[in-house]
Amino acid sequence: MLTLLLTKAIIDASSALLVAILLGTFLPAGRTPSGWYAQLEMQWQAFAGSGLSALPLLVAVLVLSKGVVAPLLSVARSRLIDAWTLKISLSIFQHELTRPAAQRSNTTAQDSNVAVNFMAPRIVIGTLLPSLELLTETLVVAVLLGVLLALEPLATAMLLGALVMAAVGGGVLSARLNNIRETRRGESQVLMQRWVADSISCLREIHLYGLVDAVLERYYPVAKGFARATARERTLVEVQSPIMELFFLMMLVLCVSVASQGSGQTELHAIALFSAVGLRLLSGFRRVLFSLQTLHLSRPYFEELTAPDSASCPAQAPAQPLTAPTRASPRPVLVCEELQYSYPQVSHAVINNLNLSIGQGEWVGLVGESGVGKSTLVDVLIGERQPSHGSLQWIDLPVEHRTIGYAASGTTLIPGTLRDNVTFLGCSTEQTLSEALAIAGVDVLLNRLPQGLDTPMDAVEQQLSSGERQRIGLARAVAHAQVLLILDEATAALDQVSESRFLQALRAARPELAVVLITHRLTALRHTDRNMLMADGALTDFTCSVEPDQPSHFAERYPSCI
Repeated sequence: MLTLLLTKAIIDASSALLVAILLGTFLPAGRTPSGWYAQLEMQWQAFAGSGLSALPLLVAVLVLSKGVVAPLLSVARSRLIDAWTLKISLSIFQHELTRPAAQRSNTTAQDSNVAVNFMAPRIVIGTLLPSLELLTETLVVAVLLGVLLALEPLATAMLLGALVMAAVGGGVLSARLNNIRETRRGESQVLMQRWVADSISCLREIHLYGLVDAVLERYYPVAKGFARATARERTLVEVQSPIMELFFLMMLVLCVSVASQGSGQTELHAIALFSAVGLRLLSGFRRVLFSLQTLHLSRPYFEELTAPDSASCPAQAPAQPLTAPTRASPRPVLVCEELQYSYPQVSHAVINNLNLSIGQGEWVGLVGESGVGKSTLVDVLIGERQPSHGSLQWIDLPVEHRTIGYAASGTTLIPGTLRDNVTFLGCSTEQTLSEALAIAGVDVLLNRLPQGLDTPMDAVEQQLSSGERQRIGLARAVAHAQVLLILDEATAALDQVSESRFLQALRAARPELAVVLITHRLTALRHTDRNMLMADGALTDFTCSVEPDQPSHFAERYPSCI
């Protein structure tokens, strides 16, 4: 890339000088040349003789450099930029996939979507390309100023002084403009995309309640804020450019005047030199200014990508496996002791001295009011969050979470086939896949699909009911569960009969599988071996009767959960 930049800078600078020489050749015949053009003409006659005109050669070199070499360099530069864009996109995506939950600034799927698909081109357009442009134009300006300084020292010295004054004035003007309250365009774009995504997800409710105008009304100020932030980035450069261009052109006129009177060169040759080179310098300074301003505005995005992850949360040692104690069946597979977890900048602990033991093949029901920390506990169990205190230990099992299956109330379908969505781009045997499909009841859906498991999801996704989507999520979780299956309201979209059939089929087909069943339906708890009530960050055993005429300790304490 450095070689390409140097070559492009040399071609751009040489092209401007060639234009100046060409202008000199078109001056009236018989006029006695002097100054820089006289020296150049003498050197050409000594090299090629007086009978050979330099005009065809100059035109050929100019056409070759700008019409052939420059486009080829642009193609090569574009391919390198494509490779860098791909590398940056993969790096950001890997960053989002591997970052622990406690270190994530993006708390929603839409935030992460914008981070990956917006930040990558933002860094390329706002950091990579301006850096390349800045380096190239700086080289071009340096070469042209060096040539002018050698040919017209006094006039060029005045031009350099004027450029320094223009740079200082531009810096002062930029600082004044930066005092205006800045609004990051990225934040506005995140909010815009979230409004669109969430509105489309709730399209049924929007139409049902007649809220189209209300949604558009709420969306208007968000879009307006984004438009203002975008316009402001351009304004910071565009306000300065006309003033600096006017100042630069006035200095060019002064330089031509000084060169004509001081060097003894005719005025037309001075005009030819400073017009051709000066116009290219003007373009170069404009690009340098724009690149510097773009780099300044894009710096927060680059700093966010390169910020070390370790600053947010200290690394913790992984839990070590224990030797199974000699106790009666069921054999424990997971033991949590005195677990605690607090969110950053939150005073109270969401999980407080929590104890939990799950045995092989044991079904544990977990209930509690919304917001008591059930989802946080799930994050700790699956390794998304590290407890601030206490221990979480797997008994005689490898310390990895690939043995856990997890299904939530909502199922996200990924691009690909139905097979891809159940295996979740993992490796599953046909036997495991068929068993998971049968347990979740997806085999009924397969009968409607012309290509079966190889049916592209984008062709049928809009036709799936919420229950069918949830069955796909259940099949995915069952296919991945080897030791423990966590069902976090994972049957909420199923009717009670379908829910009961799924749970019965699961227990019959996978008796060795431990299950944590998080639910608000008391009828689902008839399938569990024991039930736990989560309150105040801790778990307590409770008995629950699903019969209306039987007392329920859970119903007495938390009637809102029924």
